[in-house]
Amino acid sequence: MASKSSIEKDRSIIRELVQDPRQTNVALAVKVGLSEGSVRRRLDRLITEGQVQFAMIPSAAFMGRPVHTLFEIQSSPGATEQLIDKLAGMPEIAYVYHVTGQFDIIAVGYFASSNAMRRFWTERLGHLDGVMESRSVMVLRVAKRAHEWARDIAVTGDEESTLDAGPEPGAAGPGA
Repeated sequence: MASKSSIEKDRSIIRELVQDPRQTNVALAVKVGLSEGSVRRRLDRLITEGQVQFAMIPSAAFMGRPVHTLFEIQSSPGATEQLIDKLAGMPEIAYVYHVTGQFDIIAVGYFASSNAMRRFWTERLGHLDGVMESRSVMVLRVAKRAHEWARDIAVTGDEESTLDAGPEPGAAGPGA
């Protein structure tokens, strides 16, 4: 396991990249007090380990899918994993979560219209083997997106220490 000092160096690189992901390794190295080569090696390792990803995140509405919907799905016994795999393969579905509570799965989808969402829900989701019950919840307004939490932490440095904690369930780690 990496030392606390090494993890903090990695986190300082990540904080800077969250603020400006387009900056060069040279500029980043100056800001975090490391050599350009060290920054490059650390970033390569963090990417390989699945600790960071670089992605373009367009607005779903701008991309022609303004209807943002959450589907709460209760699966029949033994069908959860199969349903998760089917949902994950559907282009309308952006996120699939295996959760606790009344429902087993939460899926998040983006659709061109409320009619397209209705057809998906009734004609596709409703006919999947293993779906016992489902509900849809249309999102009226998004006040904060998942990737934005990192920007808040980068600015405030107000994260809880996870140096001694294990990986999050389902998180990719070394050897994953």
